[in-house]
Amino acid sequence: METGLHWARYYGARQMYLLQELYLRRTFYQLVNIICDPLLEQQVRKQSLCQLHKPQLALQRFYRQQQGMHKYRALSQEARVLCHEFNPY
Repeated sequence: METGLHWARYYGARQMYLLQELYLRRTFYQLVNIICDPLLEQQVRKQSLCQLHKPQLALQRFYRQQQGMHKYRALSQEARVLCHEFNPY
């Protein structure tokens, strides 16, 4: 996860916004997929759920700068539904 956020910052500093969005979304969806995987241990799923806010806040900041808040709202809603459905708690 930290590597994905690092690369997103790297590309953002160089104004390569498509690559920045790619790494942010990829990191976000990797965590969501871990949370939704019932075959993984519950502790790993809980830890992923606790770490989900990092890429989510970075995506919110990114979309606010790019005037794309509708994309963030859809992404956030999808994550909310999936995390509620597969809640490891």
